Amino acid sequence: MKLDIAQSVVANTVITAEFSIPGMFNPSTFPNVGRLMFQREGQPCLVLDSFASVTNMLEGTVQLPGTEAPIFADLPHIRMVDQHGVYQATSITLPHRLASGYLLKNSSAMLGTERFDKTIKTEIEKNGLHATVLKYCPMSLLHGVWFSQLEGGNHKIAKAVSGSLIAINVQTAMAGGVSMDTVWKSAESLDLSAFEGAKKASEVGVGMIPHSTMRYVCDRVMGDFQIGGQQIDSYKIHESGKVLLKALALYEVLTFLETVPMHRSDCNMVVKSVDVNQDLVAKTAKDAAEQVQSAIVEAVKAGVLGTTQTVTVKLQEKKPEKKAKS
Repeated sequence: MKLDIAQSVVANTVITAEFSIPGMFNPSTFPNVGRLMFQREGQPCLVLDSFASVTNMLEGTVQLPGTEAPIFADLPHIRMVDQHGVYQATSITLPHRLASGYLLKNSSAMLGTERFDKTIKTEIEKNGLHATVLKYCPMSLLHGVWFSQLEGGNHKIAKAVSGSLIAINVQTAMAGGVSMDTVWKSAESLDLSAFEGAKKASEVGVGMIPHSTMRYVCDRVMGDFQIGGQQIDSYKIHESGKVLLKALALYEVLTFLETVPMHRSDCNMVVKSVDVNQDLVAKTAKDAAEQVQSAIVEAVKAGVLGTTQTVTVKLQEKKPEKKAKS
């Protein structure tokens, strides 16, 4: 039986993928703790990417780095520019998305004729939290938003799509090499007096410089991705909005799985297998993209989506403090 997108992810969808990494790889390093390693069933394991990191990668499939708009036409969002009209970010890329301090706490941020925070607060009180976020930025509703800085309410929405990547049976491996210099082979023999402020050749990147670094190898990488269909169904929004959120989530996961071989520098993964806990109508990212675009059209017809709006925010460097005369 063929399912439509509204039915395909009603229950929580779990997509499990197994990857291999040919050769050595460089995993994420977390502030203050370094690489996260642990034991699972007697095997040393390593967090290749955390839930937060993978979620950001999933979100990045909809608005690619360096672009000003999502890849889907008519997907509403807030476009932020500075006082000179220069593009800075969108509610998809801003820290805390629609609840960013750039929008809520900057007195110059206007949405229409009123301050951004006042407009959002009024609409939440009138139409509800989920409907308001859906109107201005569906991606903020899908990936979570916390209006901790909004006066009069601590409104929070958890992310409805997430994932993680765990390397299994990990071992350390030393890697090394030499930075090539065809001009001057020996860094030790080069007179550095003509190089301003340089005490070592490595400081200015000249000479043949050997280097070593710690890398890792593993048997396999397990990826787990969850789409919270039940969570989305609990939102007090029009059915077309729920269909849109589920379609976006499925598009993100499928796109990630199709592009993950170029995961990041020194960590190229190969997909070995994918298992899903239920049948899905969209088998490829292309199919899912078509589902998203159709869902946007239906949500626009239902009147639950707004339009993309540009918000101007005053941003400037602090003036240096004048030193008091002694």
